[in-house]
Amino acid sequence: AESISDRKADIGATFVKLGSNNYRLKIWNKGKTAAQNVSIEFPDGNDCLVESELAEKFPLEVLDTHQSVELIAAVHMGTKRKHAIKLLWADGFSQSNEKIVYPTL
Repeated sequence: AESISDRKADIGATFVKLGSNNYRLKIWNKGKTAAQNVSIEFPDGNDCLVESELAEKFPLEVLDTHQSVELIAAVHMGTKRKHAIKLLWADGFSQSNEKIVYPTL
């Protein structure tokens, strides 16, 4: 079991509040190995992340252990408070990992 966890990346996402009304979506890797070809999907639609920034940063070639990437979130009164985000990546364990997370504002 230990050798399997040594080959796995563990990707997650959370919203971070900066200042009074600025938000970022932080995507991080807390696994023991790097994640390759990291991509992000929105099963319920994307109503708060800037599309041009998503296109510039993803797919992300490599997300090393303890590394993160932040995306600007455009939050307004009509923004949903909970978002379904599907993270996809490859690592030493599998070429097709996926995880759905539900970060909240």
